[in-house]
Amino acid sequence: MEAIRTTMNSSRLAPIIDLPTTLRDREVEVIVLPKAEKPKHRPRVSERKSMMGCLSEYANPTLRELEKGAWERAAVEKYLGKMNDDHS
Repeated sequence: MEAIRTTMNSSRLAPIIDLPTTLRDREVEVIVLPKAEKPKHRPRVSERKSMMGCLSEYANPTLRELEKGAWERAAVEKYLGKMNDDHS
């Protein structure tokens, strides 16, 4: 990639570029680079795969029945316990 690099007084850039006050009337370094082109569309290397079921070999079928309704039971225990504690 070709680039140009030079130093100059920022007062020469003021008519072209809106400079912050901290850079006015100072020696600055100017680097000119070509604008990057958009990358061309590349086809996907592989299709996305679902992770669903990837851990099923580690599942314990005997615990599945216990898992049903576990969230609801935990919520009831948590909030009923808190309500009972508040009324005591």
